[in-house]
Amino acid sequence: MAPSFNLVWAGLALGTISHPLVSAVPLGNEKRQAMGVPPYVLSYAPKVWLQSQDPYYPSDIGAQLVHTKPQIDFNIVDGAPSPLTLDNLASLNAFGGKDTVYLTSVDDVTQNPTWLNGVKPDGNGKTNGATTCAVIVNDRGSGNVDAYYMYFYANNQGNTVLGQEVGNHVGDWEHNMIRFQDGIPQAVWTHDHTIPGFNLPQGPLEDETDQGTLWDPIASAYFYSYNAASDSFTAYDGTSPTNWLQYLGNWGDEQYPDSDPRQDKILGISQTAKYSSGPTGPRDKFLNRSESVFETLNLFRFMKAIFAEVQDLVNEST
Repeated sequence: MAPSFNLVWAGLALGTISHPLVSAVPLGNEKRQAMGVPPYVLSYAPKVWLQSQDPYYPSDIGAQLVHTKPQIDFNIVDGAPSPLTLDNLASLNAFGGKDTVYLTSVDDVTQNPTWLNGVKPDGNGKTNGATTCAVIVNDRGSGNVDAYYMYFYANNQGNTVLGQEVGNHVGDWEHNMIRFQDGIPQAVWTHDHTIPGFNLPQGPLEDETDQGTLWDPIASAYFYSYNAASDSFTAYDGTSPTNWLQYLGNWGDEQYPDSDPRQDKILGISQTAKYSSGPTGPRDKFLNRSESVFETLNLFRFMKAIFAEVQDLVNEST
């Protein structure tokens, strides 16, 4: 499963589809402040209920570079900076970009090295000693502001399908976005790995979550403004690293070949590989979304209703 969580926003637990907002009340936490960041971006920022049985917690973004080496075609990149840091990571773009350069674990992930576990939030929801979130604000003008809340995990554990894990990968970026007009939320986009509203009786297509551990992502976060015209990032505090945001490659291992004894597939189908490739980072998450994105979501809502009816029929027949 991908990291499973409920988003607690404006006093509501949001599911895994974009939600139009009729009314909104910010979460009442006076400590949710960061220099220069629009206050409503902080007031309405989600808190997260992590699934109680998930062994993997949010992870420090920079620590991923300590436990990985850049590879291309499973070979170490010759001439890459050493050590890699959040201040020089984008230099790897000279060797290639998306689906070319992979930050590959120096450990055998099947042995469950402890760094994959991440950091469990404390009683206040903070991941002490670990910066596990990046908040990116795109001011689109005329009072229109999009705030992206990016959540990082060192590891993603896949779902189990037909008795086999599918889709494990090193590195994971999850996110949601809130669109504001004059400081008032208009819509929420939630990163969704599933077919909204559709779940087979045994549940292989949809994650389940509960109120396990409470995580307040912005309590341990970097905060940036994003300029779409120049495709550039500026740290609100003037000191947080920005170079890493320009990195184009992948944040985990490349999908292991069939010859790798760790790899397995259902009926030899590539999409069912036990270990898949790690994802790209925040820069590849469409940080300048148009209105058409949300028009598309209206179609998703329609599909959700159709799938819900199909699921009812499946349930009635079982």
